[in-house]
Amino acid sequence: MSFKSLDELRAACLDLPAGSDTAAAAVARRQNTLTKPQGSLGRLETIAAWLARWQGRDMPKLDRVKVFVFAGNHGVTAQGVSAFPSEVTVQMVANFAGGGAAINQLARIAGAELDVIPLDLDRPTGDFTQEPAMDEKAFLAAVSAGYGAVTGDIDLV
Repeated sequence: MSFKSLDELRAACLDLPAGSDTAAAAVARRQNTLTKPQGSLGRLETIAAWLARWQGRDMPKLDRVKVFVFAGNHGVTAQGVSAFPSEVTVQMVANFAGGGAAINQLARIAGAELDVIPLDLDRPTGDFTQEPAMDEKAFLAAVSAGYGAVTGDIDLV
């Protein structure tokens, strides 16, 4: 989906599915039957219920996990805030694509698929210390790229 206006994006955000309270409740009930002190898994129990709610499954699954790296150049690098110049971004994207970066190894260890999406690398955003980093059109293009990258067959992003 390509968002044409902020109102269209806002409407899409307000129209997100509610998730399944039934699935979240089923996970919570199951957790209470496991041999362990109640609540001993801490935040992991909350995360399992959250995942079940959004997947709509009584038993959430993580068969297809995807890591996205959206690469772009930032105009604020003109202020010397980065250790590397913007030209390095293209080299980093090539290294990601070739499997030679730390993110590749982290994704592999987690059993996740890595998808690197370059976002207009030839045109950095504005220097936000001097001007808005993006105008509305550029912002909507970036959000649309992210929205379009996520497909329905992914269990977790």
